[in-house]
Amino acid sequence: MFLITIGDIKGIGIELLIKFFKLNYKYKFILVTNKIIILNYLKKNGIKIKINELNHSNYLDGYIKNKINIFNFKAKNIYENSYKSIIESYKFCLKNKCIGIITLPINKYKIIKNIDKNFIGHTELFEKIEKNTNSNMIFVHKKLIISSLTTHKKLSKIPIIIKNKTLIYNKILALNKTLIRDFKIKKPKIMISGINPHAGENGKIGLEEELYIKPLIKKAKKNKIQIYGPISGDAMINKKNIINYDCFLFIYHDQALIPFKLLSNYEGINFTSNLKVIRLSPDHGTAEDIVGKNIASVKSLVNCFKIGKQIYRNRKSN
Repeated sequence: MFLITIGDIKGIGIELLIKFFKLNYKYKFILVTNKIIILNYLKKNGIKIKINELNHSNYLDGYIKNKINIFNFKAKNIYENSYKSIIESYKFCLKNKCIGIITLPINKYKIIKNIDKNFIGHTELFEKIEKNTNSNMIFVHKKLIISSLTTHKKLSKIPIIIKNKTLIYNKILALNKTLIRDFKIKKPKIMISGINPHAGENGKIGLEEELYIKPLIKKAKKNKIQIYGPISGDAMINKKNIINYDCFLFIYHDQALIPFKLLSNYEGINFTSNLKVIRLSPDHGTAEDIVGKNIASVKSLVNCFKIGKQIYRNRKSN
């Protein structure tokens, strides 16, 4: 059983979930949302789907196959509903036998403006809840696995962050552990990028690689982690490397996302590793410009279910 957060109800997420439901995929899910808000959405859009409200204490007994099953909670408006859906899903997932949480896309600006001025994103919120600094933002499409050492950070802060050798080293350890545990890769081969163009050209274009990245690689190799680099960010992803390496670790967010979105064509997924729960998300935004046009694909959402179930099984087999 998967828990699904409501996301931004004005975005494409709920539309895709309903399309997914109508296509009769075998994966079971529970939508975590305020009941009135979801009913108003269905009525406003002329969608004739029945809702079944579940009791939190015996939710498996009350599950009805041909209805959208929901967990209801109090929410003053759609913005609070989006935010609290994440919190309520996490709490419920910890207490019950759920495979994991799939978070539908949210509009960060709306959350910052209306709910939490310090909100950055799903990944950071889950880290905050768990007080966990060693999770990894991982993007998966078929056999391609890409990660980034930093998440939604200002570019000007990246050189400062990588100076924290303990933090970055623990991120590398955590990533290696995830590849072994969650993806069943016995001896992962990781390629890491540089931060500067051409990975600094041996100090000619910046010293970050020499001072911070190379010592971390050396330390990781001493602990039997197969990590290679630093490699120029623009040379990381090619046919040869994809065959020879299991994961591509970029220093910052856009370094990772640009090649991933090009290759996955928005069919990939975002996975937050090393949490107490399995959390995944479709690798696309709210896409309000195409809402209601029936042109958005459910493939990324479907892949969240597939990969989430795979990770769940892998963890159970350890």
